Amino acid sequence: MEAVFLFPKEASARSREILEDDLVSRQSVTLRDARALGVDQDGTLVFIQGDPGVIERFESLAEEAAERLGEDQAASLRAILRKEEEDAAEGVGLLFGGT
Repeated sequence: MEAVFLFPKEASARSREILEDDLVSRQSVTLRDARALGVDQDGTLVFIQGDPGVIERFESLAEEAAERLGEDQAASLRAILRKEEEDAAEGVGLLFGGT
């Protein structure tokens, strides 16, 4: 299961606290600046992938500090993130792979 949450800039300390939770920290978590991915709001995007129960726990812990993005917006942001990761991998390949 995957989910994307938006933590406003003023909730960044709370996002760090939640990410230190033992169960949450065992999931695949990626952080990105919201504006860098085209979101019209200052803050941090948290992409979390893992056990549905842990994602529900994350959502419960983040309830007052973050907004869980709708599936359409989350899918669009995941596509942008994957493209960034692919472009970075290609760049590393060019540096170390030769051609």
